[in-house]
Amino acid sequence: MIKLNPLTLVILNILFPVVIFLGKGVIYETICLLIAVAVLIIYKRYLQILKFVIGYLIFLSLAYLLSISNVILIADLFGTLVYIILRMIPVMMIAYILVKDIKSNELLSAFEQIHLPKKIMLSITVALRFFPTYKLEIKMIRESLKMRNINLSIKQPLKFLEYWLVPVLMRINLIAEEMTATAMTKGVESPMRRTSFYNVKMRAVDWIFLTVILIIFILLLMGRVK
Repeated sequence: MIKLNPLTLVILNILFPVVIFLGKGVIYETICLLIAVAVLIIYKRYLQILKFVIGYLIFLSLAYLLSISNVILIADLFGTLVYIILRMIPVMMIAYILVKDIKSNELLSAFEQIHLPKKIMLSITVALRFFPTYKLEIKMIRESLKMRNINLSIKQPLKFLEYWLVPVLMRINLIAEEMTATAMTKGVESPMRRTSFYNVKMRAVDWIFLTVILIIFILLLMGRVK
């Protein structure tokens, strides 16, 4: 299976917001969405493509309904939120691959290739690894409540606070400590250059992929593609 360099994915996640918000229009969102779909196809994430495309169509429909809505208050309250989510879907698609298909050691080694400062490198890596771990912890808390036959409701805020919010906050603290310990075990704080089992050098396929995308984006922003 062809795999892109983690740096290629990170660069895409930086380019997408810039292009989408600089060049306002459906064509910019569509091009970024198609590129993100192509990346997910490379990693054979077909089910996720379907989910993201359906989500995109739902938010696109909501944006249209809000644009023709006569209720100004609703359009003002939810219009901006829908607008942001709609344009961030391609970013979320690439982030999904970074979380699910790229190992933390690969990401760290890729960042070291460009001599990224360790604080920034570690922050990005921990952030990407935090969310799937946090999702698993939430699932475990739900299962624990279900086993104890505890039903939570917004109508009971104190019960919700005791049985849900407090355990979640405690687990967040433990996750942060565990991730810090894991990073230290892997020698992140060592002043010496780390060796890596993974080959994370930029290959021809990465340069070609990025070059084609940059040309498309430049043409779009220059207004040559309508």
